[in-house]
Amino acid sequence: MKPEQFAAANKASANTFFSLAGQTFDGAEQLVKLNLQTIKTLLAEGKESGQSALSAKSLPELMELQTAVLQAAPKKALAYGRQVQEIITTMTASQRAAFETQMADIQAKFLDTFSGSLSNVPGSEQILALAKSAVAVANNAYEGVNKASKQVSDAVVANAAKVSDTVATTSGKALAKTEE
Repeated sequence: MKPEQFAAANKASANTFFSLAGQTFDGAEQLVKLNLQTIKTLLAEGKESGQSALSAKSLPELMELQTAVLQAAPKKALAYGRQVQEIITTMTASQRAAFETQMADIQAKFLDTFSGSLSNVPGSEQILALAKSAVAVANNAYEGVNKASKQVSDAVVANAAKVSDTVATTSGKALAKTEE
């Protein structure tokens, strides 16, 4: 590998690293903003709920206020969970794409360098074909693992959403029965 090629490869790797670090930081920043907004909203709602409870004129009115707050809680938790999921899904998808692009580039450069170094060696065609075959096998294995991990991730997200929906529905039904 020529010094210029080595320098270019290192520069590309550094750029990819800083891009991924920036994406990670952006995702963390979005999570922090979401958490701060959630806390701010909870404090405001808590204040409002407390003032309403203090101004309640009867026990049934107080129970009605508390029931309304309890019914809204699962829906709010579900919405929060979905926002967190969206942030993480977006962040990991962009990082996965950047990683795959970088790996494809590294493999192409490897094969170019390998074939260049074998250009004058007798029987190098067979060695090069073997190297290309090894890279193809590695790619297929990576794609299989990547596909399986994505399926597992999608299944976990789907199950979490179902559980959250079930909890929200069940909580609402349980509170409705309590009102009766």
